[in-house]
Amino acid sequence: MSDVASHYRDLLAADYLTMVGDFDARVRADKGLFCGLDLECESGRARALDLGCGPGMHSVALTKIGYQVTAVDQSEALLDELRRRTEGSAVHAVLGDITKLQGVVFPGFELAVCLGDTLPHLRSFEDVDRFLGEVHHVLGLRGQLLLGFRDLTHVLEGVDRFIPVAQTEDRIMTCFLEDRGDRVEVHDLIHRREADGWVLHKSSYPKLRLGEPDVRARLKAAGFEIVHSSVEQGQVTMLARKAVL
Repeated sequence: MSDVASHYRDLLAADYLTMVGDFDARVRADKGLFCGLDLECESGRARALDLGCGPGMHSVALTKIGYQVTAVDQSEALLDELRRRTEGSAVHAVLGDITKLQGVVFPGFELAVCLGDTLPHLRSFEDVDRFLGEVHHVLGLRGQLLLGFRDLTHVLEGVDRFIPVAQTEDRIMTCFLEDRGDRVEVHDLIHRREADGWVLHKSSYPKLRLGEPDVRARLKAAGFEIVHSSVEQGQVTMLARKAVL
């Protein structure tokens, strides 16, 4: 089993866009989500943080609704892809740890987003609390945090643990989930068509088993109030705002 950073560096980053699929469609979906939650910025001067930004689909969507974006990720390969896709736009890429934002980004953001199942990738539940505290610190007065993550509290059994991820002419991506108590071990299996035929590349890493009630409680403890929360087909979407003291 690898840690998250080495898993992405050594295996997943090279095929992340295969997993994403249609990049422009993902941008449109994110824009629809943001607009549906009334997160548009009319002034064009508001700042947003994209935490665990990956190759940039959330950042691009944020620019389309008026934000200047600071995008943070630990993968240099994914940030390179983000820079390529956002060249000339209001996106600033930062290589960094999303649990250590103070001193890395200038505080006062109106919005922070952490989507794409980034939250369960954190190393521990203590890191989740540390992350929420860091975000609270760098948000401005009444700043908002949008979280999106998959609820892994319900244990899958048998063949349901095998999940098809993506398929192209030269890639087949599958993951297998293994119950590890308060964590789920995610085994990524990537078949790549190479010169000598299909070759299997594989690695695994732990994800935290987070659910909506637990994250709701952690947000409140960190000084947030819940604005919106929904669960659809296991996908949790939560919007929180810095509470008035």
